[in-house]
Amino acid sequence: MATFKSLIQKHHKKADGTWNVKIRVTHNRQIKYLATPIYAKADDITRTFKLKKNITDKTDKIIDIYQNICADLGLRLKSMPIEELISELENGSKPKEGNIDFFSFANEFIVAMEQNGQTGTAQNYKCAIKALKRLVKRDTLYISEINNSLLTDFANMLIKEKEERNKIQAKQGKRITSHRALSQYLGNLRHLHNEAKAKYNDEEFGKIPIPWSPFSKFKIPKEEKTRKRSLPTEKIRAIINIPYLYRKNARKKVPQNCRFNLAKDVFILSFGLLGMNTADLFNCTILNNDRITYFREKTKSRRSDNAKIIIEIQEQIKELFDAYRDQTGKRVFRFYQMYRDENTFNQAVNKGLKEIGSQLDIEDLEFYAARHSWATIALNILKINKYVVHEGLNHVDEEMKVTDIYIEKDFKAINEANSMVLKFIYSDKPDEEALSLFKSPSDSINDIGEEISGNER
Repeated sequence: MATFKSLIQKHHKKADGTWNVKIRVTHNRQIKYLATPIYAKADDITRTFKLKKNITDKTDKIIDIYQNICADLGLRLKSMPIEELISELENGSKPKEGNIDFFSFANEFIVAMEQNGQTGTAQNYKCAIKALKRLVKRDTLYISEINNSLLTDFANMLIKEKEERNKIQAKQGKRITSHRALSQYLGNLRHLHNEAKAKYNDEEFGKIPIPWSPFSKFKIPKEEKTRKRSLPTEKIRAIINIPYLYRKNARKKVPQNCRFNLAKDVFILSFGLLGMNTADLFNCTILNNDRITYFREKTKSRRSDNAKIIIEIQEQIKELFDAYRDQTGKRVFRFYQMYRDENTFNQAVNKGLKEIGSQLDIEDLEFYAARHSWATIALNILKINKYVVHEGLNHVDEEMKVTDIYIEKDFKAINEANSMVLKFIYSDKPDEEALSLFKSPSDSINDIGEEISGNER
C-alpha cells in the first residue's frame, strides 16, 4: 500500500529563502518525491523543519487526490512498480464511473462496427442512441445515470411515440406495424452497457468503475412477432408473370428503366436465390461456375463461419441473372453501378413493389415476402426438412452452434431444396399436380436433408 507525507528538504533551499513542498511517496519499501506548486517560507516551518498547519491543509488536499487514484487502481497497485505509480499520480485522477459518457462510448462502438462492415447493425444502434437523446434532451449521459427509472421512462417514451405514429397511419389508411423498436432499442442499450463494463472494469485487479447492472431488474419486453409476409403460390406466380412496363413511342418493345421493372426482377432473383436480401445482392463479389458464394451481412458477425453460403444459379432464373450480371467482374451483380449504396437500392426495390402490389391486389408488398414465401413453400407445401430450410435461410441457431463445429457444410441439400421450390413454382400445373413431380413410390420430399438433421422416421 502506498503512503504519502508532505515535507521539505532542508538542503533544497532556494535563493529567495523558500523551499518547494514535496510529497514523499512510499510504495513497496521504495521512496520517490513529487514536487507540488506550494512553497514554504521560514515562517511556515517549525524549528525541526516540520510544516505548519497552514501548509499541511493545502498538501492534504493533494494527498487526498493521490489516495483516490490509488483506490481506483485497485489490486493492480500491489504489484505495480513505484515508477509506474508515480506516472499514474503525475497524470492526475482518471475519470470516475460517474464521468464516463455513455454517448461518447456508444459512438466509438458504432464507428468500430461500421469499420468492421456491420453497417446495418450500426444503423440500428444509431437509431437507439438518437431515441435516447430525445428522452434526456442533451448530448451527454453519464453511465451512472442509466438506471431502472431512466430505462422505464425510455420504454414509455417509445411506446407513446409509436402510439402517435399508429394514429397517423390509421388516419391515412396504412397498416399498423409491430413495435419492434421497443425491444430492439432496449436490447441495443443493454449490449452497449455490457460492452462499457467489459472495457472499463478489470475484475482481476479489483478495478470496477462501473458496478451497476440496471438491466438485472429492468426486463426488456419480448420482441413482437413479425407479421407473416409469405404469399400464396398464385401471388408468387403472378409477380413472375406480371408484364413489364415498356417504353412509350419506341420502335422496339423495350422495358422501361423504372422501379416497377427493377422490383419485379429483384424479387424474382431473391426468391430464386433462397431469399437473398438486397444488401447481399448489392455487395456479393464471388461467382464461380454459376455458384454464388457470399457471407450474409445480417448475421456474419454472429457466426463462426461468417454466415457463409453457396447458392447455385438455377435454370429458371439464369436469364434474369445474366441480365444483371456485372460484366466487369468486380461484383456479382451490377446494382452498385445503378444505385449509390445498398440503402437506396433497397428503397427503390420496395417502392417498386408497392406499385406491383397495387396492381396484383397484394397489400403492402415488401421485399422480404420473397424470403418468407420461399421458406413457407419449402416447409409447408414441399415438406422439405425444417433443418434444411433453416440452413437455406442462413439463420443463426444457438442450439446448433456446437454441432455445426463438427459438420463441414457442402450446401448440397439447400441447393436441392431450392431446385425443388423453383420447379414447383415455375410449373404451369395446379399445385396438386405440380407436387406429383416430386413424388415417387420409394422417396419422400422430406428426405432432403434428413441425414443432416438426424431425424428418425
